[in-house]
Amino acid sequence: MAEPLSSLDQTNMLDALVDRTLRTVNEADAAAAVQRVAAIRTQRRLQDDALVEHLIRQKANQTGMVGAVTSAAALIPGFGSVAAFTVGVVTDVGVTLRLQSELVLEIAAARERTLTPTEARNALLVVTGLNMGAEQLVNQASRKLAEKAAERFAGRAIVKAIPFVGIAISAGANILMTYMIGRRADAYFQLGPEAVGDWSDSLRAITGLDERKLVAWLGDVMQDFGRAFVGGARRFGRATQDAAHRAGDAVAAHLFRRPRRA
Repeated sequence: MAEPLSSLDQTNMLDALVDRTLRTVNEADAAAAVQRVAAIRTQRRLQDDALVEHLIRQKANQTGMVGAVTSAAALIPGFGSVAAFTVGVVTDVGVTLRLQSELVLEIAAARERTLTPTEARNALLVVTGLNMGAEQLVNQASRKLAEKAAERFAGRAIVKAIPFVGIAISAGANILMTYMIGRRADAYFQLGPEAVGDWSDSLRAITGLDERKLVAWLGDVMQDFGRAFVGGARRFGRATQDAAHRAGDAVAAHLFRRPRRA
């Protein structure tokens, strides 16, 4: 049986993952971010703070769903099969980091900042840089978000159908982290690196109104996840039933076919 990783080992692994993710960000990613932001400006007619808010919420919802699916794959027996019919099984935290890196580049585009590859990497390192202490603070805060989201859905079928709080904690952690990264990125591009501060300050800054907003976002993600889970389970059930019928027909045809005449 493998021994659990020490805090130092976990920190080193996280640092390595962040570094690997950021190394893959290039000029093509920045150009794609500019195109996405331009499309949203045109389609939704959003500018400045409203545009940034939309970008943050969009990525928060995406990373929240990644967290929900990853958690569900571990908590719900057979969910991997169901997920194959719905949102897909995601187990690599690199997916979340990649989405968060895209968010930083999108906010740069929203604030009309043109970045060289070096500038983009430096911004990503400052904005997304984590340590295990910050991660623990986020995990504690995400539990509170999950409990409040559970209160919002109390008595509904979704709470009874899945391990709601356990999945919501994972989704909430991703939403919270993505939201803070978005806010830190906006401060970075408007005011400079010195305005970003540490993660403890960033976490304290979201209490109150922002916290209620994040609970609402988490509730939306969990509602979407619940619909996807139920729909996927139904499709999976129908597919399994159809396969069983085909197999049964094949067996019946083999057992009861008439013998050939000599």
